[in-house]
Amino acid sequence: MIICHTQRLIFVKTKKVAGTSFEIALSGLCGPDCTITPISPVDEEMRRQLGCRGAQNYQTPVWQLGAGRGEFRSPATFYNHMPAPDIQAAVPAELWESYRKVTLVRNPYDVAISMYFWQDHVSNLAAQGVDFGQFVAALGDGLNFNDQIAPLEGPARMDHYLRYEHLHDDIDSLGIKGLADVLDVLKSKADIRPKTGTSMQDMYQRHPEAAATVARACRAQIDAFGYAHPLQSAA
Repeated sequence: MIICHTQRLIFVKTKKVAGTSFEIALSGLCGPDCTITPISPVDEEMRRQLGCRGAQNYQTPVWQLGAGRGEFRSPATFYNHMPAPDIQAAVPAELWESYRKVTLVRNPYDVAISMYFWQDHVSNLAAQGVDFGQFVAALGDGLNFNDQIAPLEGPARMDHYLRYEHLHDDIDSLGIKGLADVLDVLKSKADIRPKTGTSMQDMYQRHPEAAATVARACRAQIDAFGYAHPLQSAA
């Protein structure tokens, strides 16, 4: 996550949405007082090579409130994928209210597939006999993790939900020059999802019960952004 004072923006980082690429690009527009949370050593090295700022000011930072009102010392250490309600509680109210809150969203049916292959890469799920359907069933309602990080409603809701499927157009709507250009050259995560047989239609045709689980768990986001059921859209 990033609190970018130069752009008056708070980036709330969700999972499996190209968030690290966006984060690296945004860190290139940050100044010395901005809050930037750590990412993996490989991704930090990419930030360094691109001349972007690395992790800084994320451990109980202090903000000057101005007008003789002293300072606000955050009670928290900020971290990757920190939920928006926790960020809101850890920054001055005037900062939260005046800065744009930005996050990324992606089709939940696709997020579940991406998460499965990431976990397979980390934990070798397939070798343990855990297929995609079993993985989704085990997560159940926990599949709505991105809604917990960046709520769609309530006092911690975002101002901008940038769609993974239309990322450049939505970034352009922010009016931040140069951000999309840096994002173009970034490949911050290895492409660990196999190239064939892993489309949404392929995966959910083999595991239709998984589609029903995603539809139930992620109904709010599916409805909010008009994502189609993968099997219905393939029909």
